[in-house]
Amino acid sequence: MMAQNILFWLQIGALAFLTSLAVSGFMVAAGLGDPSDERSAHRGTIPTSGGVGVLAGMGAALCGVSVLFPNLNLPRSLPPLMSLLFAIGMLGLVDDLLTLGAKTKFGLMILICGAAVWLIGAPTKLPFLDGPVPILPAFGFIGAMLWIFVVLNAVNFMDGANGMMGLSLGVANVGLFGAGLIGGSATTLLLSGLSLMIILGFLPYNVRQKARIFSGDVGSLSLSFLFAVSVLFLIKETPEKTLHLVGPVLILPILTDVFLTLVRRLRRRENLLQAHNTHLYQRLIRQGYNHLTVSWFYAVAALLCANIVVIGAPRGWFDRLHIPLMILGGTVAAYLLINLSLNDRDSARSRLTNSGDNKPG
Repeated sequence: MMAQNILFWLQIGALAFLTSLAVSGFMVAAGLGDPSDERSAHRGTIPTSGGVGVLAGMGAALCGVSVLFPNLNLPRSLPPLMSLLFAIGMLGLVDDLLTLGAKTKFGLMILICGAAVWLIGAPTKLPFLDGPVPILPAFGFIGAMLWIFVVLNAVNFMDGANGMMGLSLGVANVGLFGAGLIGGSATTLLLSGLSLMIILGFLPYNVRQKARIFSGDVGSLSLSFLFAVSVLFLIKETPEKTLHLVGPVLILPILTDVFLTLVRRLRRRENLLQAHNTHLYQRLIRQGYNHLTVSWFYAVAALLCANIVVIGAPRGWFDRLHIPLMILGGTVAAYLLINLSLNDRDSARSRLTNSGDNKPG
């Protein structure tokens, strides 16, 4: 079993980590970046070329796998999927350089998502109240496409604070690796393990009070794509289990922030395709919390979710909707409480400002 091959993990993991660390460091020295705008949580030039280190780490690791371990029984769909990975990374690079329109970017994402599901295969059942139920192939295909598309955009939306994306996805990949061990999914183990090592190579430059580099769209889209397809491989390679909700639970703090922020914007009749800075984590930073405090808060929340996955997966917690719905309810309640507190602070600050403006000169 690949999971028992210590030599494999030491060599490939070290190759992914060291390549990501070295190339990310080189990109820090290169100083490539984008100017901040009104929706940024930073000021000045923002170095956003860390995604190059992410792609370099994955490329080096995959080359190492093919050269050092040519007899591994990996899925035939993996090489074309890795081509899609680099395609999504290049889409991020073009968007960083040229700022593609939202409709163009989303259209290309949908094509890549559809190709990925076609290569992996769509789920054929879903957990429900009394256990798994079969679903039509078309629903499974559309659902899997939607899963990848949502993860791509949700992670990309949240990549705006020092350490936010790396810490949250790093913890999520630890949980996914554990789920792969429990279910016996070799491909999930490979992809989630490599993702974790690549993130660890990037984090020393990003988890700082003044981050030296960010992943940009290249890194956030690539790592989120890897996570999403790893979850689909987990579902495919563990047909006797029902681990479909493992992925959403692992990134539930991110998904909750993104979806409830969208709901808030819909209620205000705002254009959902227009860039904004009203995610919960961005509002926390504007209230005076520093980037690392906010990022570690999300990472700890992700760690709680990862523990639930590792503890619950072998006990059948994800065969039915009861426990996942309880976790969702707790996460939504936490979001709403924090949001209410921020609204009260904003109201108090507005009243203070207005009272100051009304004082006689």
